[in-house]
Amino acid sequence: MTEPKGNPSELQRWLSQAPPGTLVPTEVVAHALAAAAPDPGQPPGVLTQTWRERIWTCDPQTRIGVLELAEAVGRTKSWVYRGTGERAKGPRIPHRLLQGELVFVVADIRAWLLEREVVVVPGHPTDLVVKRNSAPRPPRQRRRRGFSG
Repeated sequence: MTEPKGNPSELQRWLSQAPPGTLVPTEVVAHALAAAAPDPGQPPGVLTQTWRERIWTCDPQTRIGVLELAEAVGRTKSWVYRGTGERAKGPRIPHRLLQGELVFVVADIRAWLLEREVVVVPGHPTDLVVKRNSAPRPPRQRRRRGFSG
């Protein structure tokens, strides 16, 4: 029989297959318990959320950094930096500078995301696309070409 691994599920599986009275080194048990221990800052029974979920549930005045925003929107850090720069394509990501570091207010980010959200309803005869907060565009004017002749 192989030695137990260091995570709780592997240790439990190993123990269920071990003969009665098997001794397990304390280091292995301690390592498995440490791997399964909850974050000491979290109340008991609360699962740790990622910024993907937390961006919609935390206090709207919460300030976050580039890494948290990138995690929240599922993009890279470079995407965040490009979106805040002078040459950003489209509306810039709302941000603040605090001693030269980019800082984002969650309320501003939520509003920015909702304004740019496109809702697609599949199953409609033609996919129904609804853009939030999109004002109707004025009709395009055609250029008239003069007749040469």
